[in-house]
Amino acid sequence: MQYHYKVIINSRRLENTTEIKLIYWIGTSVMLCIALGIFFLVLSYRSHLFKIKQKEADLLLKASLEGERMERNRIAADLHDSVSGDLNAIKNYLLIIEKTNSLQGNQEILDEIKNSVTVALENTRLISYKLMPPLLENLGLIPTIEDYLEKLSKNTQLSFTLSCMSDDLVFSTADAYEIFRIIQEFTTNMIKYGSISNCRIIFKANELATSIEIIEDGTAYDFNRLLKTSTGTGLKNINSRIKSIEGSIVQKEAVVGNHFLITLKK
Repeated sequence: MQYHYKVIINSRRLENTTEIKLIYWIGTSVMLCIALGIFFLVLSYRSHLFKIKQKEADLLLKASLEGERMERNRIAADLHDSVSGDLNAIKNYLLIIEKTNSLQGNQEILDEIKNSVTVALENTRLISYKLMPPLLENLGLIPTIEDYLEKLSKNTQLSFTLSCMSDDLVFSTADAYEIFRIIQEFTTNMIKYGSISNCRIIFKANELATSIEIIEDGTAYDFNRLLKTSTGTGLKNINSRIKSIEGSIVQKEAVVGNHFLITLKK
């Protein structure tokens, strides 16, 4: 009888131990689930916060670049309408004086003034063009780039060519401005640092995206590495402008020089 009680007691103890272990493991599992839930909640919150901050940064960048575009447009218009107008008026007065011989005996001074005004006019037109090419809003991006590359080839004695593989390329004024500045930054870097002789720019488009290929035979470099280490603003401006129009840039392998592919989603 006593042995029977001991068996019952031991059986109950075993059941209690099993229940305690079960409760322990259930409690541990619940706590672990809660901890994991909190962990993933924190991760989700941090990811959401990062996306919000990234979106805010992108909006600020777009606003900054749009403000720059409008300011450049205003300054270019002021240069064209005000300074160029005044210089042209001075040049016309000098022509009248020359025709009426009002400065007889002072022809050298007159010629010097005329030359100075002509140079000032040309510089003003050049500054105005660099700030905001007049063709951009009047004729669109492709004719503007063609005109720019033609002038660049003439002034530098280097070969810059443009190929457009699509006839239906359409860009908003803001996007066209950023693309033009991207190409301008690239070509400026090529001339300044790249020792190039030829550069080809190719526009292609399909239903999903527009691509811009820049292929040149200058000094090879790693775009992403220089972007991180360079103290200049050229590559940073290129990268910022590509981001502002929701594009991406990939550097492709090239036997000679550099080959870049810029993709813009439609």
